[in-house]
Amino acid sequence: MSPVYFCDRNLGKRFGQELRRQGLVVELHDDHFPQDTPDEDLLRHVAAQGWVILTLDKRMRYREAEKAAILRYNARVILLPLPKNPEKGWWLALATEFTQAQSKVLAFLKRNQPPFLARFRVHYHKTGARRYQLEKLPLWKA
Repeated sequence: MSPVYFCDRNLGKRFGQELRRQGLVVELHDDHFPQDTPDEDLLRHVAAQGWVILTLDKRMRYREAEKAAILRYNARVILLPLPKNPEKGWWLALATEFTQAQSKVLAFLKRNQPPFLARFRVHYHKTGARRYQLEKLPLWKA
């Protein structure tokens, strides 16, 4: 069964719509929550659905309330990379890379039980399965 990906508000609508266009099952933040919904509430509701949260919020692992919510609600969170100098349409390239990495993502999801926070990386100089990396991150500051 394919996972349902939940796109956090910081990804905007177009990213999730592009993932849908490329064949993934996606739920968008604004279809379920007001813009000002606290992340702790969002994590509770989304994790209860069993959805995988996609976000650009790399500071999430350092905020106590969000770390506690990830742990308490058994959330599955994947941090996506935000380019340092994003060019127009960067989200389209990222959506394509994430879709192409699905075999790697699905294997990671199968191996790792919730709760977890993972980082998705694209190694642009590599090809094939080695192009993509998912690494589980500790939910405390190293």
